[in-house]
Amino acid sequence: MVAVGALVKLGDKVLLVKRAHAPNMGLWAIPGGKVEHGESLTHAVVRELEEETGLKVKVGELLCVVESLSEGYHYVILDFWAEPVGGQLRSASDAKEVAFFSIDEALKLDSTKTTGELLRRLKAGERTPIFISALGG
Repeated sequence: MVAVGALVKLGDKVLLVKRAHAPNMGLWAIPGGKVEHGESLTHAVVRELEEETGLKVKVGELLCVVESLSEGYHYVILDFWAEPVGGQLRSASDAKEVAFFSIDEALKLDSTKTTGELLRRLKAGERTPIFISALGG
C-alpha cells in the first residue's frame, strides 16, 4: 500500500498524533494515511492532515521514504515537510491525540519505530530525503 504523511513544523516544534487504530495503535506517529485511487500525493497529504488534525497545510519537500511491514500491513510511505496555513488543531479520524513537540520531547514519547528513527536522524543532521526500512529480517 502507498501511504503519505507530513511532519508539520511550527517554529522549533513538530506535530505528532497518537494513533487510535491499528497499525501502531496507542503510539505517537507522523500524521498521514493511505493514498486513495486517482489521488495525487500532495492531495492525499492535505486530506489526511485535515482529517486527522484539523489543520490545513502547505506541502513542502520530500522528507523521508519508509518501507514498513507491521501488523499484517506492507506500506511504502512518502513523508513530506509541511507547514500549517489554517484550520484549528484537534484530534479526529485515526488520531486519539494530537500535539506539537520539540524534537527532544518527541524522542521521549512512546512512538512508532520509524517515527523515532526519523526524529533521531533529523536531530543528527542527516540529509533528506531519509530512507528507512522496517522490513524485519
